[in-house]
Amino acid sequence: MVPHSKLPKIKKGMVAEQIAIQYLLEKGFFVFKNLYGVGPADLIAINEKGKVNIYDVKSESYRKTWKPGTRIPRALTLEQRKLKMQFIFVDKDGTCKVRQR
Repeated sequence: MVPHSKLPKIKKGMVAEQIAIQYLLEKGFFVFKNLYGVGPADLIAINEKGKVNIYDVKSESYRKTWKPGTRIPRALTLEQRKLKMQFIFVDKDGTCKVRQR
């Protein structure tokens, strides 16, 4: 397999999304994927009690030049904040972290 960091950006995002889906499934969620790739959300997850979480999946990105190795910060858009969305950050080792920004 090609190392995660060597993948083209679009494929890196596709891999991150699949890892995030697996992560949520393992946490017991029902997961629904954005079918057309348009809109503020990548995934919607519903737990067994009916709580709905809306996610935007991001691959963790690190700077190569200015302050090399530092994580590039991401912020939810105004629309995403209104929807009370969260990020799922997927690191290059496959670790997932859920955060609101």
